[in-house]
Amino acid sequence: MDTRLLAKNATALGVSSILAKSISAVMGILVTRYLGPGPYGDYSAAYAYAGTFILFSELGISQLMVQEGSKKPEVLPRYFGNTLFVKALLCVLCYIAMLIFMFPAGYNETVKTMIVFVGIAVCFNAIDQSVYNYYQAVQKIYISAAFQFLTTVLIALFTIVVLVAGLGVVSITFTHLFSYIIITVLLYFALRKEVKPKVDFPNMGNMVRNGLPFGVHRIFYYLFTQFSILMLSLTVTNVELGVYSAAYKLILVLIFIPSLMTSALYPILYQLGDSDRSQHQGVIEKIFKVLSAVGIAGSTLIFVLAGPLLTWLYDGKFNDSIPIMMIVTWFLALECMSFSLGDVLTTTGRQMQRTIVQGISLVLLALLIFTLVPVFGIYGAAYGVILVEIFIFFAYYVLVRKNVYKVRLWRQLPTTLVAAALMAGVAWLLYDFHPLISASVAGVVFCLVIVLIDRDFRKIGTFILERVTGGR
Repeated sequence: MDTRLLAKNATALGVSSILAKSISAVMGILVTRYLGPGPYGDYSAAYAYAGTFILFSELGISQLMVQEGSKKPEVLPRYFGNTLFVKALLCVLCYIAMLIFMFPAGYNETVKTMIVFVGIAVCFNAIDQSVYNYYQAVQKIYISAAFQFLTTVLIALFTIVVLVAGLGVVSITFTHLFSYIIITVLLYFALRKEVKPKVDFPNMGNMVRNGLPFGVHRIFYYLFTQFSILMLSLTVTNVELGVYSAAYKLILVLIFIPSLMTSALYPILYQLGDSDRSQHQGVIEKIFKVLSAVGIAGSTLIFVLAGPLLTWLYDGKFNDSIPIMMIVTWFLALECMSFSLGDVLTTTGRQMQRTIVQGISLVLLALLIFTLVPVFGIYGAAYGVILVEIFIFFAYYVLVRKNVYKVRLWRQLPTTLVAAALMAGVAWLLYDFHPLISASVAGVVFCLVIVLIDRDFRKIGTFILERVTGGR
């Protein structure tokens, strides 16, 4: 295990992801404020629609490439070549399907126009994602992190131009299209001396078949995150969709946290899954502990401060989103808690079990939305998302305990819950202050409490302090 390379990957991925997500969050807030509920509803509908179709361009070879390539680097050229060939072909088919089905979907002309351009943009991005998977397989995540960060910067710069010029919602879609085209060209030049992809037609069918569990899981997972927006886009007004999306998509921005922590560890977890289950369990339990602390603290703080936070972020234009935010904020905590358990299944050869859980969850979410939205309106979609996330967590927990090892989770939570409760109290007392002040003070209280009463977090706090002070 090359710990220096692992640290380099983790640091690059962490820094770039945090910066990129911060920029994306700021730009998302600016775009939301600029558009208002109605146009923002159109914007959300177009991206949810195009994003759903492009999911079917991924049949899992990319993830299979990471798994097999991290163990046997010699297979990478043909895995990478087949990945690019299959992805490009499926992107074309997905784009054609987008254009065909947007007419019976009943979208207005603005949404249809955006779909035309967004569809091309997400196709380029899908190709780029497979290149990032290649860099992950060769443990050069720092390179993909740099390109992904550059993508975010380009989108932000182009979007600022659109906002300053006072252009309409359709123009915003061009920012993504131009950015992804530029990044695709740059990736081509970066890879020319890195690897020579080989299309291996005789083994392509076998690769697709072996990758399907990964591909289907990816489809189910990302479809699940977008499904409530997609369904509402077909059943409610664009204003109602904008109100729901303003809260829900703000939480989705934070869902990168669990994937950020595990991406750099995936190659190592695959190896430990085959060779050392005891060490694998230890790593997973520590990841669960840290992720749970981050997720529970974040959800609790947003729940308490949802009112002043959204009023400030959206300049009072989306106050109807506040109750939605108080519901969907728990999506962050539940996702953080379940993600590491899902990774146990993935990295120990039980990807199909994870996929089945995601498939059941998608069906369950559809049933809940059809049942709850007519009764509770857009609140029904929010309740449905949370109920299904609870199901996912317990399903993963039962599968891991029954089929892998007796993972110990509940002992990881008491200190987090105590610290979160004290943080919530402080945030409530400071409710009338500026939300940044309230959140900062409450967050400091959480960190101090959890470091004082928990040995593992005390070690993390000591490590961070030493790095900040230069070891003094």
